[in-house]
Amino acid sequence: MKHIRIYQPEDFETGQSYLLDKSSSNHLIKVLRLKNNYRFHLFNGRGTEYSATLEVSNKRAIAHINQSIQTDKESNINIHLLQGISKGDRMDFAIQKSIELGVTSITPVITERTAVNLNDDRGLKKTKHWTAISISACEQSGRSFLPKINPICHFNDAINQPNGDAKILLDPLSKNSIHTLSATNNIYILIGPEGGLSDIEIIQAKNKQFNGVKLGPRVLRTETAALAAITSAQLLWGDF
Repeated sequence: MKHIRIYQPEDFETGQSYLLDKSSSNHLIKVLRLKNNYRFHLFNGRGTEYSATLEVSNKRAIAHINQSIQTDKESNINIHLLQGISKGDRMDFAIQKSIELGVTSITPVITERTAVNLNDDRGLKKTKHWTAISISACEQSGRSFLPKINPICHFNDAINQPNGDAKILLDPLSKNSIHTLSATNNIYILIGPEGGLSDIEIIQAKNKQFNGVKLGPRVLRTETAALAAITSAQLLWGDF
């Protein structure tokens, strides 16, 4: 039976009790309708999971920690996704599914063709929203480490950051396949928004040692490209 998993940022100790936040309490008590003495799991995003027993008190959930559990759900490779920001639910979908597939970190990137207006306030709200999606994806997929959602950055800053063993640029016009790349365990994957990266951006990325590859003969939507690239990397070098 699959355990219900709840994220809380605290450092837990066996034998101690903790009052869960309002959101988690609401989910356990009102959404899932769990009762006293129900067993569930907590994790704090730093690698350890905890078995806990529920106590309901004044519409709030109290977790009584029974034991710590070491889990190993992380990939043997580090995949860092540099994702061009797209409109609507596409970005949410790419973040959610990338985390389920084992990505290590995600950097939302403003590119020439990004069609989303992100001022400082809206950018902070979006980052908070994407972090919530990351937490939910970890709860669902069994991961005990919380992948990092990096601050939004512009394209030139994004391509100057990576210092990995392999830097991959999804380019549907490339003649190279991902199979041509050497085995590696620290990978950066750069993907444009809807409409793709501009010709100048592709040149700039290649000048920063990004290797242009295509994933088959078909042009993929931005959210599909992210999942296909991560899956390919996991199949070639990771834990698939």
